[in-house]
Amino acid sequence: MVTADQALQIVLDNVAPLGVERLSIRQALGRVLAEEIRSPRDIPGFANSAMDGFAVRAADVASASETTPVRLRVLETVAAGQMPTRSIAAGEATRTMTGAPIAAGADAIVPVERTRSAGAIVEVTAAAAVGAFVRPQGEDLKRGELVLAAGKLLTPADLGVLAALNRAMIDVYRAPRVAIVATGDELVDVDQIPTGAQVVNSSAYALAAAIIEAGGEPTILKVARDQREEVRARFAEALAFDVVLTTGGVSVGQFDHVKEVMDEMGLRQLFHGVAQRPGRPLKFGTVGGKPVFGLPGNPVSTMVCFYLYARPALARMAGRNAVGLPRVVARCGAEIRIAHGLTEFVRVQLSRRNGELVATPTGNQSSGVLSSLSRAHGLLIGPREQDRLAEGAQATVLVLDTGAVADADAFFEERRRQSH
Repeated sequence: MVTADQALQIVLDNVAPLGVERLSIRQALGRVLAEEIRSPRDIPGFANSAMDGFAVRAADVASASETTPVRLRVLETVAAGQMPTRSIAAGEATRTMTGAPIAAGADAIVPVERTRSAGAIVEVTAAAAVGAFVRPQGEDLKRGELVLAAGKLLTPADLGVLAALNRAMIDVYRAPRVAIVATGDELVDVDQIPTGAQVVNSSAYALAAAIIEAGGEPTILKVARDQREEVRARFAEALAFDVVLTTGGVSVGQFDHVKEVMDEMGLRQLFHGVAQRPGRPLKFGTVGGKPVFGLPGNPVSTMVCFYLYARPALARMAGRNAVGLPRVVARCGAEIRIAHGLTEFVRVQLSRRNGELVATPTGNQSSGVLSSLSRAHGLLIGPREQDRLAEGAQATVLVLDTGAVADADAFFEERRRQSH
């Protein structure tokens, strides 16, 4: 049986970024850029005004004030999207709107609030330094400048930059296509009320959402009943995808056909069993180089193993550099009993007390209590060499809900002042 760290290393050693595809920037949010982007031109391509005002020569208005305004002749009005038609000489100005190009000869903008206009004459009531309220050519990007490096996880701002560069299509790493294969006669779908010993196939829906969150594209296949032929048919279908996730059937029960079918289909088993709780029966291997995760059947075990191992694998396959869950250090809000000899991942809620994060277990830690994971903000790592964590002790928590550790108050300066 391998340790949790060894299992993760084995998984990451056996996955790599997938191929590259060309996508519209409308589809590229959250994808990883697979090419280097350089600017083909200066942006902006011309010096322009940062304010509604008047383009002037700074030397002409150096002595301007409220009591001694400088009078200039207005040549024309230039709106955004227009080009000036006249150059500015001594004693002249051009009325210039925000974003409009600066007329030749001008080297400053005087905001309209610092002027008094009277038709063809403008009175400037304040001096302006050279370059005042002028956005220079290339202020944003210079021609040939590296804009986005390959490997960048694309954000909304990145897509706006790409649009400004006229890059409607870009090369990105392909999102992993993931097959979810649930096994078991007891499973029914979400639209069927369970009766007798039946249970709803909830893990498939949780996994599908987690796959999307990790940058993958999930497909929930039809449940494989506990019959060898059906399990084989479902696996044959699943191997058309980039990654296979199975739930259940990885133990040694009479009706657990997954292991023998996977072996028949050429599984290169890399480990079976991890010294952790929950999720000890986890199985991992490859078929034809494709990663196959045999996730335990209990819903919490399924999801914990996904977060710890499958999620990093999908992130790497999608080209992401940061593959692990974010982690924080928190103090234990109560004594926490953990399994000696196993790395235990304890479902906890996070709160702030006296400026510190505090982690408190969500209650029943049974691997069948999915609601305790739903209530959890993270997974506290219980070291395998200990059997308890004392109240107040520091521990590392893998964060599942980043909103729980961030101050997400919607207000700004006023709210900050009120708290002091």
